[in-house]
Amino acid sequence: MNILLAYYRYSPHTNGPSTYIDILRKSLEGKGHSVDLMSHDTRWLNIQVADQQPTDKHRLKHELIHRLQTAYTAKYPLWIYWREMERYSLEQAVKQFDLEKYDLIHCHDFMTARALARSKPQHTPLIVSLHNFKYHEAKITGEYDEKSGQEQQYMKIEECLGAMSGDVVAVPCEWLKHELIQIGVTPSNIRVIPYGIVKTPFIEKKSHLPKNRPHQGKKIILCPARLVPVKGHRYLIEALYKLRCERDDFHCLLAGEGPELETLQSLSEKLGIASAVSFLGKRKDMPHLMNISDVIVLPSLHDTFPLVILEGQFSAKPVLAASVGGIKEIIDDGADGLLVPPADSEALAEKLRLLLEDDKARQKLARQAFQKAMKHWDISVHMRSIENLYQTFEAQKRAERPRKNHRKEQGLDLEILDQIGEKKTSEAAYTIAGEIPEHLKSQLEKEEHYIHVYDLSGVLLQTKAIDSKGCYEFHQLPRGRYVLKSTIEAFGNQTVSIG
Repeated sequence: MNILLAYYRYSPHTNGPSTYIDILRKSLEGKGHSVDLMSHDTRWLNIQVADQQPTDKHRLKHELIHRLQTAYTAKYPLWIYWREMERYSLEQAVKQFDLEKYDLIHCHDFMTARALARSKPQHTPLIVSLHNFKYHEAKITGEYDEKSGQEQQYMKIEECLGAMSGDVVAVPCEWLKHELIQIGVTPSNIRVIPYGIVKTPFIEKKSHLPKNRPHQGKKIILCPARLVPVKGHRYLIEALYKLRCERDDFHCLLAGEGPELETLQSLSEKLGIASAVSFLGKRKDMPHLMNISDVIVLPSLHDTFPLVILEGQFSAKPVLAASVGGIKEIIDDGADGLLVPPADSEALAEKLRLLLEDDKARQKLARQAFQKAMKHWDISVHMRSIENLYQTFEAQKRAERPRKNHRKEQGLDLEILDQIGEKKTSEAAYTIAGEIPEHLKSQLEKEEHYIHVYDLSGVLLQTKAIDSKGCYEFHQLPRGRYVLKSTIEAFGNQTVSIG
């Protein structure tokens, strides 16, 4: 089969869905399929597909903003307007590509699913995989409560229709299936297919490990997660503080990048445990980090079916995780891992204390975790289910009578807009203005650079060019919290609150 995988974020990335997509792509190619990937480029300006000419999504969005701004902002909140402009520009970018050659399209988020459903050839099967549940995440983080009623309704409808845009929606766990049904997704459209991973890198013989591992003489606690509030690092650091008051036999490695870096570093320093914590940033050697660790911990406030837990089990390490989302479907508490309530630093400290003190208990959990991984999480198990799903819808396509593939010019997505209604109340509009650090300004002489502003769900709202003095401004933003990123990689992530 000739397959197109589509994902909103740029590739390669370092989050769970990107890791899964990379595994899926290589596995499909290993079975003889031809696979291309559609995504943003690393600068978040273009949409790219294999060897086709990239499409300038930034230009398309600029045109849409000027054409639709008045009609939208009179009826809908600014946050909805900017979300819609992003999705429409993605849709327009998709239309620039030749998609006729693909036997099947597999989207990995509701944004690309909705855009491709409205842009792809009519006869091409569309599979949607959802790896997270942003509606639930927004409730956990408090973002949902900060939105107007119209915005809350949009948040739910947008994700529901994205899930319903394909012929079927695949999810990794029963928890996510249940949550999608609660927001209106048809149960018969959902297939539960747990993830699988390639086990080889994680089953590393101890003889291959360095003799002098870091922090010699101390047990290593590894937390592999993006540095964002929903991952619950704050509660882990508080738990480490409680432990450090009574012992000095551990060191914690935080592997991941994100806007919470400075906040978490400051908290570690304030609690006096900075020497017991290392912030490793983005890492590409996760199998090595897991193999040199003694305990893996994931204190998430919200998560769906984290691949890092599967990886930890293949590494034969005990995993301590918060009992949220589909994690309860991966870990059998007390048998092959340990679970604690979310946002509970006391419970985290108690279970970490057990794992640090009781070698036999730690080793028993590790052995049973490895046995579970070998039985359930090998990629071959997952791929059988995925290929069966593909073949089902590809066969249906062949059985259908050929249809002309003229794609209609799509207008506004009324299926979403009609359900949220035109109930806009007055709202203030704010500006974000800033200047890049002095040491980065030399990069402006080499090429034009941009600043992007994202909402907390990771959707790109606006993009502005950095002027010759290193300054930038964003206008017409509603009150809220945002993340700034730049095409200058060293700019990193900055979190900004306005209003």
